[in-house]
Amino acid sequence: MAQAFQVASKQVSKALRAERLKIRSRVNIVSPQLCDDALGRLLPSLRKYEGCTIIDINPGVGLWSSKIHDVVRPRKHILAEPSSSAFASALEPLIKQKDSRYHLVDWPQMDTWTPDRYVAEGLLPALHTHDPKKPNRSILILANTAVLTHKGHPPKTLLKLMDWANDITSDSGFYVGGPVRVLLWCPEKDAIPVLPRTIRYRSKLSLLLEMTCHIEEIVGSRESVREKQTKRDQAVELESAKRVAKNMQKSGITVPLGRETDLHEQVQEALAQSESKDTTREMETTPIRARSWHQELQALRQKFKDVDLALYKGKRRMANAPPNIAEDPAYARFIELERNLKHVQKRTGVIEELLQEQSQIDALDLQAHDPNRKESQRTATLAEIQNRKEVLQERIENLGSQTVRDEYEFFKHERKAYAQNPPLLMWDHRSADPLKASKEEFQPAKGLCLLDIEPRHPLPYPTTVPQRTSSPVLTTTLWQNRWGNLKVLDQIAPGAFDAVTSEVPSLRDPTRGGERDLRHLPICRLTPEMAHGLTKAWFEWPFRPNLAELIHKGSVYEGSDDSGAMPRN
Repeated sequence: MAQAFQVASKQVSKALRAERLKIRSRVNIVSPQLCDDALGRLLPSLRKYEGCTIIDINPGVGLWSSKIHDVVRPRKHILAEPSSSAFASALEPLIKQKDSRYHLVDWPQMDTWTPDRYVAEGLLPALHTHDPKKPNRSILILANTAVLTHKGHPPKTLLKLMDWANDITSDSGFYVGGPVRVLLWCPEKDAIPVLPRTIRYRSKLSLLLEMTCHIEEIVGSRESVREKQTKRDQAVELESAKRVAKNMQKSGITVPLGRETDLHEQVQEALAQSESKDTTREMETTPIRARSWHQELQALRQKFKDVDLALYKGKRRMANAPPNIAEDPAYARFIELERNLKHVQKRTGVIEELLQEQSQIDALDLQAHDPNRKESQRTATLAEIQNRKEVLQERIENLGSQTVRDEYEFFKHERKAYAQNPPLLMWDHRSADPLKASKEEFQPAKGLCLLDIEPRHPLPYPTTVPQRTSSPVLTTTLWQNRWGNLKVLDQIAPGAFDAVTSEVPSLRDPTRGGERDLRHLPICRLTPEMAHGLTKAWFEWPFRPNLAELIHKGSVYEGSDDSGAMPRN
């Protein structure tokens, strides 16, 4: 009897530890104010969903669920919580309230992400073929993929979004009944390849989502990962943010006090300065890339503004100097950062000169592509372009430093991606800046983003079933090296480069983001239009390898590089 009791006690203890682990591993939204601020941004569009069915996957403690429930007033709110026992104390009050429309289900995770079981158990009506031009507003999906996983495990966010994007293209899953909107909470780091703010982190998933969805970042400053993961040409970032700020002003969209991201504040200051025609210090004139120590240097300049620095040489005191400050560690850091600034300004000055020349060449290229331009003018412009390209290339080769050449190449492609019409990155299509959230508004304290995902309707780039089968393999092979070019097609199948690219006019059209010389068009700058054209041309080429051969060809390359780093030449 005692032995049986001990076994039972151990089982109960193990079960309790498992429940506590589930609670600790799930990141929950615990700030009512954050929920209210996010809903303030979403409210105009959410009114269209009144009376819908909410499918709420991983609601956790249910704060966000209850807040959005009160706004949407759904016909039915399904709480799909696989760990329902762990969150029972938080969810039961919602279930037991008078005239409750909540329905709690504790199915396995795999059942919560597809409509089959919801329909089988009568929680959803059968989904039928839809009009692809009309969104399905009878369903609204809420989801939370913020789970603390062990290192080495693929992020759940990326896997689910890949599944959703494939469901959109094939009219399957929840999308059988029409395009369904998803409000997704996910870790900040997962948002980088989903909604990259620089082409450095544009991936095959980014491309697939651009072809199938429009994504807005409602909450998410990305403060914890910004410096490491999302550095961008500051001139481009500020130009993009200024455009967004002006659109926000026209639309009457405001940012609640305390929710301003650093970028939003920086843009407001820049707009104010441009209106008052104020001048700023040299460091504050839009560097190519904002450094993590720039703000630190500004603070140190303020600290030592009343000190006559001419009395000091580095850390040594002059004979007639006042009491020595050179022993102050902050002063030593100040001198170090001033030297860093001079070095960076010299290097970025060289890069900026090259970028300006490249911009002028690109402007000439657009003129040469003008169909209304006379042939004689076009010939003369093309000759000028060729001459200036040769001179520019010689200057680049004479730079000496590979690091400077790599930086130039990166910023060149960054500016080209933004200058094309429309801009390449979905981030630059945003209607408003995201709201800043602190880690303390989540439990455990982690940085999360709220993504508003709406499928495009109708799909601008429809595909056939055979194309959908092989296209991911082809795309994966191409994206093994995002800074490579389409010459890799010849490694997949001899002759593929000429045969396939010749059937995709947008690749060589500078007005559509292309390059006359495809050696200068990296994979990470392929537009959705180009990717769709390549898929069609590939399947129309009679000598393409079959699916098995294509998979084998892809497997001979090393794993995909998600670091964003440019390869050394």
